[in-house]
Amino acid sequence: MRLFFLILLSLPLLAFVVTQKIEKGSLTQTQNFNGTLRFNEQSRLASESDGVITRLYFDEGNYVKKGTLLLEIDTQILSADITAIQASIKEVEFALEKAKLEFKRYEILLAKQSVSQQKHDEFYFQKMQLEQRLLSLKATLKARQIAKSKKSIYAPFNGYIGERKVQVGEWLKEGSEIALLINPAKIDILIHLPSSYISTIYKDKTVEVTINNRTYSAKVIGALFSGNEKTRTFPMKLRLLETKERFFDGMQASLSIQKESSQGALFISRDGVIKRFGKDVLFIIKDKKAQMVDVQVIGYQGERVAISSDNIKEGDEVVIKGNERLFPNQEVK
Repeated sequence: MRLFFLILLSLPLLAFVVTQKIEKGSLTQTQNFNGTLRFNEQSRLASESDGVITRLYFDEGNYVKKGTLLLEIDTQILSADITAIQASIKEVEFALEKAKLEFKRYEILLAKQSVSQQKHDEFYFQKMQLEQRLLSLKATLKARQIAKSKKSIYAPFNGYIGERKVQVGEWLKEGSEIALLINPAKIDILIHLPSSYISTIYKDKTVEVTINNRTYSAKVIGALFSGNEKTRTFPMKLRLLETKERFFDGMQASLSIQKESSQGALFISRDGVIKRFGKDVLFIIKDKKAQMVDVQVIGYQGERVAISSDNIKEGDEVVIKGNERLFPNQEVK
């Protein structure tokens, strides 16, 4: 009697389980890549003229609009020179007006043969000299006025002053740097990607990037054809779309890219794969009995897992609930 009881205990009991059929599909995996923010439009403003700074209208961190006056350089000598040239122009204009009247009178006299050709020609060349003198003075005046305009420096676009290089009273030389102006509205993101991921995003596509744990939209500018030989990656440039957020040059941004890594993969619920003896296994049902099969996990897609094994196929029934208590060849219902 005792032997019969032990035999009954050793027999596998009927297990009640929940199953699911293996499905075939495409595995899409998501990979995160980090990149760096770079201001696309930044200008190191420089002086186009020599002179002493008399007024300064900006400081580091200021936001300035396009056309804002930033500084002025001393113009006293130029202003005096311009006044003198303007006076000379008036003088020549009066002389030219008189010369034109004289020349017109001599033309009439020459027609009546009341004056010699030589005298007529003298007044003609006098008039021509004054005309050329007037043109020369006006050109000089324009050059002086342009030079004076260079003594005032304006912001070429909207932006923030990143650095200030000068002080009031400082002597500027032509080409001296005065400030760094940054346009915060044009921000690029440079991300290095493996070549296999480059083809998954195309020019003008809108993607989502993460900066400081917040999501922003960016447009794909395109791949730059100068890769890194060591890492075998290639720079992809994105342009951050307009936002009211303020960023800083050099900040980190991350991009998540989905890539179809396997077609015809076999999928089952994540609950179908368990650990036995340190291996990934699942139980398939054959002839109402549980058969344990070793599998390789390829990847995950939501609540499903992609698996690989020579001993399973599409349509096989896999235990997804109750598999933790199963033993090989145990009868199931």
